[in-house]
Amino acid sequence: MLVELLSAAVLMNADLDRLAYENPHAHSIEVVKSNYSDEYSLPTRGDGFDKFYSKNKEVMKNVLTDFNSRKNKTEQYLKWTSLPQEQLNGHLSEIYAQANTLKSRKDKIERPLVVLGIGGSKHTAEFLLNMTGQNNGNVYFYSDIDPMSFNNFINNTKVGIQNLNFLVVTKSGTTFETQDAFKRFEQELIDYYIAQGIRPKDARNKAQKHFAICTDSFAKENNLRMQIRNNPNYLQKLYIHDGVGGRYSMFDDAGLFVLAYAGIHQGYTERILSAAQRISNTYTQANTLDSNTAMKNAMFNVYARNKGYDILYQQYFGRFFEQGGENWAKQLYLESLKDFDFQASKAPDSMHYATEGLYNHENRKKYYVVMTTINPNVSTNYKHYTAAIKDTYASENPMIIESLEVEGNSIKPEAIGEYIQSKHFETVFMGCMRRAMNKKTRNDVYIQYPEVVQFNVELYKKKFKIKKEDIYEAEDINKPKLKSDYEKYNVVPGRKD
Repeated sequence: MLVELLSAAVLMNADLDRLAYENPHAHSIEVVKSNYSDEYSLPTRGDGFDKFYSKNKEVMKNVLTDFNSRKNKTEQYLKWTSLPQEQLNGHLSEIYAQANTLKSRKDKIERPLVVLGIGGSKHTAEFLLNMTGQNNGNVYFYSDIDPMSFNNFINNTKVGIQNLNFLVVTKSGTTFETQDAFKRFEQELIDYYIAQGIRPKDARNKAQKHFAICTDSFAKENNLRMQIRNNPNYLQKLYIHDGVGGRYSMFDDAGLFVLAYAGIHQGYTERILSAAQRISNTYTQANTLDSNTAMKNAMFNVYARNKGYDILYQQYFGRFFEQGGENWAKQLYLESLKDFDFQASKAPDSMHYATEGLYNHENRKKYYVVMTTINPNVSTNYKHYTAAIKDTYASENPMIIESLEVEGNSIKPEAIGEYIQSKHFETVFMGCMRRAMNKKTRNDVYIQYPEVVQFNVELYKKKFKIKKEDIYEAEDINKPKLKSDYEKYNVVPGRKD
């Protein structure tokens, strides 16, 4: 089917917006169109969904009323709604200054940045950077704990451990995976400097100057903030704000630090944040429901599920969405909604198995599709290709089409801000509307929304009883070393005064 549509587009120059509906085998379906930029009109929908949406406006207004009563309370984990404005109020300049300070700590070559973190601490920054189109190989992401991955990673950077800088990202400051990576890289640097003949104490000081730390602002127990406080070697005026969960932290300090280190102009980042805050200001007002894309998409989820299409298939079209995008989408949806009615992929890589599976008659009552593209008008081929796929899916599946405006070789900053913040709202609204319209749960009262807290993540953490010496497993730097300990640095061991 897909091949036939593409062939028709190329050979006949067909109007692909109408092609599926001219197919006598096509069924009538609902389509929501969500455009992200100032230049696009508001979303349009099919009549069936229009009636469903209008019928439930009072329910949506009640959800917004409850949301607004919670959003400014730290313990509700909804502070991401005002985070863009907080950053614009002055902290963004400090983030950029710290990124420039870390970049200036170099010897002969520019040092790439390695971001250490898992989950939202990694995916958010990775996706944000990739949407700018400006990751020129000077930012890497690391999230493993096995020694083979560690050694291979250092080798693959091809610059040597001494020519890497690091951003350590962990909200709790106690995340084992991140602390393990932090201590491994730090010890590797210490060993390198000792191998150059530097005394152990000075080697540790030099190693610490390779690191910026982004974590909770409060020093408590044995968290990372407690470990680094009063140590001027680490850059540490970077914070994961209270009331902002990892998967909602796209605009927190870590993501913005990565943009700054990658050389993205501060004005570009300010445009992203301003657009995101405009979304927050609009999407929390009950009198703007008709222009609330997040609520419309959330309601479409409920609508599609009610019609038997209970699996959401998110498909990103283009390299902009590849690094981090699929993983961020999975985490945002699955960790928030706590079910597995979601799949994500990047196209064109996924096209053959995606269309074969989605178009299979046995699956027609299971999937609805969200196609996320850049502005189709970037090229004739791209326009025809995405239109053909849209019409292939639309002949059998409910779907949402999302289109992001481009600027130069990147997603337009305003489109990035609008899109990400809309997805944050959409995810929470989705859970709220599911509960509000479910007879079994509509009267449930939650101290916190299940979409922003983690009930189950703590289970494996509690089972994983780690000892302090396991985290700090690196050997004492003052212990005499053998010649073989230094062979990987290709130097003769010796110490200078």
